[in-house]
Amino acid sequence: MIAHRILATVALLAIFSTAQAARILEQPEEGYELTLAQLTLPTTASGGVTMKRCDECAYSTHVLTNSTRYFVNGQVLPFDEFKRVADQLRADRVAAETALANLYIDVDTGRVTRVTLRHRGP
Repeated sequence: MIAHRILATVALLAIFSTAQAARILEQPEEGYELTLAQLTLPTTASGGVTMKRCDECAYSTHVLTNSTRYFVNGQVLPFDEFKRVADQLRADRVAAETALANLYIDVDTGRVTRVTLRHRGP
């Protein structure tokens, strides 16, 4: 009998505590996974990144800012170094098609918050 009371009390507490836990989640950024071939980088960090999400999709350009961060295989790099690595990979046809780029865009402003690049190799 005591076990039933304890179980009923725990169940009631669980019901009431979850009712208070509702919250609205916001999506601060939108992410796109692309091959390197689908992504065109500007010559400087103050330009815009152009992407084509699919063969039938139109090109879209998004502005880079001073706060945009660049990653290669999880390591943070300055834009110039990121661009050098991307250009080297792009020169290799197979690497350009197999390297994965992620572009993250701020939902409110449409500006690029970060660009990541993952590839096999050193």
